[in-house]
Amino acid sequence: MNRLVSTLSLCRRAGKLVYGFETVKRAVQQGQAALLLTAAGLSAKTEKETAFLSEKYGVPLIRLAIPMEEMAAVAGKSTGVIAITDPGLGSTIARIHNETEENSCR
Repeated sequence: MNRLVSTLSLCRRAGKLVYGFETVKRAVQQGQAALLLTAAGLSAKTEKETAFLSEKYGVPLIRLAIPMEEMAAVAGKSTGVIAITDPGLGSTIARIHNETEENSCR
């Protein structure tokens, strides 16, 4: 999980991270989002709306096991929804997440 968090921090420093549901929604609708991430503990309504955006606009969604407090530390603001706007960084985060999930299943 540390690699994932550090890569998310890199995205923030590079200006490739959008956070907060309304801002993320705009980024998705404008075709700027490459990957959506949600934190653990997100409200059912926000989770459902984020999943709808993901399906409607074809943007991959990953539900992280990171609590909202840790997500807030990464984003620099209290949030449970993040969009990565760079396709390369988005695929890197997805790959790291998949590797982490595979290793935790062993």
